[in-house]
Amino acid sequence: MSESRKQGSKGRDESLPPRCGRTRPTKKRNRPPACPKPRPAAHKGVFSERKFLNIVTTDEFVALPSQDASNKSVYSYAIVNDGEEPAVVKLEIGPNGIDYATDMEGVVENESMGIVVPSRFLRYMRVAVKSQQPGKPTVLCIYFQAQNMK
Repeated sequence: MSESRKQGSKGRDESLPPRCGRTRPTKKRNRPPACPKPRPAAHKGVFSERKFLNIVTTDEFVALPSQDASNKSVYSYAIVNDGEEPAVVKLEIGPNGIDYATDMEGVVENESMGIVVPSRFLRYMRVAVKSQQPGKPTVLCIYFQAQNMK
């Protein structure tokens, strides 16, 4: 190193141009970034959803996985029948996730949607589906949606 160059306190050669083209030290500014980060919802965890997509019905009832309603305030199922045939939908409720009783049963016509809400409370619930006409399956998309009121 030549004698005309002096080392700064951090070991940087002071005769070299400053990094990034800056001639003076930068100051932190208290202004928001150009693209602010999205803020979390005020009540995080209030809404929950489970999707069961492209369920093909059979001639016998097939139950979907059960949902625990013990910490939910409001809950419902939306059954979208995307197929050409009607489907039978049965909502079952139970105290322990093993034993179930039918809360309601109905038909969701082809290319339509039905909403299912239990009329009585037990901790667990599930939906069971089947084809209305034997040998004529249909395709369902089923959504379980719930809210926790805090």
